[in-house]
Amino acid sequence: MYEEKDLSRRKFLKSGILAAGALAVGSSIFNTTKVVEAVETTPTPAPCDSNCEIPSFPYPYAHLDAEKAKLDGYAGYGKSKCSYGAFEAIIGQLGDKVGYPYTMVPTQVLGWGGTGGGGWATLCGALIGAATAINYTMEKKDADKVVSELFGWYCDHSFPEFAPAAGKALEYDGVMEKSVAGSPLCHVSVSNWCDASGLKAESKARSERCARVTADVAAKTVELLNQFHSKTFKAVYKNESVEDCMMCHGKGHSLENTRGLMDCDQCHTNVEPDNLVEHIKRSWDIKD
Repeated sequence: MYEEKDLSRRKFLKSGILAAGALAVGSSIFNTTKVVEAVETTPTPAPCDSNCEIPSFPYPYAHLDAEKAKLDGYAGYGKSKCSYGAFEAIIGQLGDKVGYPYTMVPTQVLGWGGTGGGGWATLCGALIGAATAINYTMEKKDADKVVSELFGWYCDHSFPEFAPAAGKALEYDGVMEKSVAGSPLCHVSVSNWCDASGLKAESKARSERCARVTADVAAKTVELLNQFHSKTFKAVYKNESVEDCMMCHGKGHSLENTRGLMDCDQCHTNVEPDNLVEHIKRSWDIKD
């Protein structure tokens, strides 16, 4: 059975080679100039065969189209959810423009990040895919800065911004309620949107919202990548409330019992950012 399949594949390949040869000969007899011109003007990505060497890291970069990333991210969500959608939107476009080694990257490996990682709703899957794509194009020390900027933007952005053409929506057509994510975490981002929209977390509308978020994240990531590789990137995100908390809880300070850049009060509801004196008194059991 396997031998028969092997023979069939060989016949198919042989037929394809013969057909290609016939077309090449035929082009000198028939008027195929337009076809040949079309082939010649189509950019061909760098090929690779079994002799290709593993390239040094990071991989080469080419200026990308943010609008295309937006559409590809949205379509990618429809295939395998948010993490894959954002990753494919960037790596796929790099494969088209740069070719090898991006053409050898199996973008399906980011499928696990959908729903915040195996359904755990931790880091937003779109951010998982986008951050992974970023690191393919730059050293970790630079990727940390760009990823941090992306995460900060995500926390403050009102989602979703992207809207598909009429009749082209994946799961829910029409205008959608927007909400500020407030966190890079999937469960916080989704819960805030559910509160704002009055809709359920397992509804088709929520899934459509996340598809559009994936589009927005893919486009923003391409914007940041283009800035970085054209040497115009500047980190602008800053969270003063977190800096205030880290004056006691951060590295080298009196408590030093946490780390991170997320808003503390999204989880620690007993904190009053505008009244830190009272918070300090309670933490240290200080009496007036």
